[in-house]
Amino acid sequence: MVPIGEMSSILTFPKLNRNNYYAWADNMMSTLQARLLWLVVDGQQPSPPKPSANPPVNATTNKPLLFSSDDYKEWICLQNMHIQ
Repeated sequence: MVPIGEMSSILTFPKLNRNNYYAWADNMMSTLQARLLWLVVDGQQPSPPKPSANPPVNATTNKPLLFSSDDYKEWICLQNMHIQ
């Protein structure tokens, strides 16, 4: 899997808007299939768990971690990059 910080260089197709659904859908499906995430979208695998109501705390800073699941962070990153 590609680290989240490097995803923007891979996912270079335009964000979804009112005029580009078919091209966006083809690009998104191909991207999700390549990253083995399409199985979650089509329901063959369960979605990654959402963070708990009480997020874990960073032991060094004693501040809550924003997300507890790398898969969930990746999903949010994809959502922010490709849906207006």
